[in-house]
Amino acid sequence: MKITSPALTPLKQALAQQEKTTQGFEDLLKKEIQAVDKTQKQANQKLLDLATGKNPDLAEVSLSLSKADLSFRLLLQVRNKLLEAYQEVMRMQL
Repeated sequence: MKITSPALTPLKQALAQQEKTTQGFEDLLKKEIQAVDKTQKQANQKLLDLATGKNPDLAEVSLSLSKADLSFRLLLQVRNKLLEAYQEVMRMQL
C-alpha cells in the first residue's frame, strides 16, 4: 500500500534538489583536482625542458612552479577543511 501525501511532495523536491547540488559539488571538485593536476604537469614539463637544455624562459619556469605550488596548497587546504567538517558532523550527537 503506497501512501501519498501532499506534504511529501516538497520533501521529494528537496531531496531531488539536494542530489543535484551534491552532483554539482562533486563535479566542481573533480574539475578543480584535474586543473591542479594539469598545472603540476605543465610545471614539471617546463622544469624538464630546463634540465635537458631546451632553453625555456627562466621567468616562465619560475612562474609555472609557483603557480603549481600555490594551486596544490589551496587544494590541500580545501581537503583539510572538508575533513574537519566531516569529523565535526561525525561528532554530532543525535
